[in-house]
Amino acid sequence: MLKLGVLRVLAAFLFGLAIPFGFWTLSRAVGLPLLIAAAVALGLAYGAVKADNPWSGDGLAGNLRLMGVSAAVLAAYVGPSVVAARAIVKRL
Repeated sequence: MLKLGVLRVLAAFLFGLAIPFGFWTLSRAVGLPLLIAAAVALGLAYGAVKADNPWSGDGLAGNLRLMGVSAAVLAAYVGPSVVAARAIVKRL
């Protein structure tokens, strides 16, 4: 049997509906480029907090490189997937 507790249902609601809708509303209010810039800044700050020796040497450049490569990999995966889905829908 599947046990659903209050915390699991709340987490599913938050991560499935509330947080994505909140991000969408925020991007409509302040603009997507500003929201992406804030996400990058937040990611760099998180990397500095979690690092043993924050940004000494190649740390900042390494964090930016990691974010850039992650975005490129995501775009390389999502782009062809969207194109393939559109092609399938047009065929149907």
